[in-house]
Amino acid sequence: MTIREYVENEHPAKFIGLRVVVKVGSDYRQKYFSFKSKKYSKTLLNDKEVENIRQEAKALNNTWNMERNFTQTMKERECKEKRRSSSAYTTGVSGIKMKFAAYGRHTPNKQPKEKQKTYYTAVFKVSGSTNNTRFDKSYNINALGYDMAWLKAVMYYAKQKKLSSFDHLLKRKPPVEQFLIIYKHQCAQGHDIPLRRLPEEIDSKLVDKMT
Repeated sequence: MTIREYVENEHPAKFIGLRVVVKVGSDYRQKYFSFKSKKYSKTLLNDKEVENIRQEAKALNNTWNMERNFTQTMKERECKEKRRSSSAYTTGVSGIKMKFAAYGRHTPNKQPKEKQKTYYTAVFKVSGSTNNTRFDKSYNINALGYDMAWLKAVMYYAKQKKLSSFDHLLKRKPPVEQFLIIYKHQCAQGHDIPLRRLPEEIDSKLVDKMT
């Protein structure tokens, strides 16, 4: 059930309006939107006000359903990764991983015992070997954008593997939201990654839920 509209004498409590109900993971969410005036409880709102409420309820329903779908997708992906005894970094292509790469940046006039600051950036990391020759290259998602970084990573991998066609690999692009799982995973390992280093393509509402 998502949006239910109650007309007069339909609801036991004489409620007239909308109810939005969505289950997000184990969280059961619901909210009521009344068609009655807040000032005069027995007076119904006019058609324009009712339509505005319908749009507000629809927007909330869409937001909750987006969160529900994302939660379900990530749950299924996590289960699949566990069954395969794989890591959070896997993509749809065996030679391409996704993670936050850590880089140390030199600071001028730094004191000898001062700890080097670590910077993080989301990357697609391509690695493997061809004819006993190793290859290893990373593509910066924060600089290139998610789609372009994936395209370049796949093109490089296909070139190293001497593949004449790679359209089937491009279609295996993982959802950008997987970086939310990677973020939690790497932070749990002791990495202090700022939330701003998440790919900007991730919906801000999902990022806000992590703060």
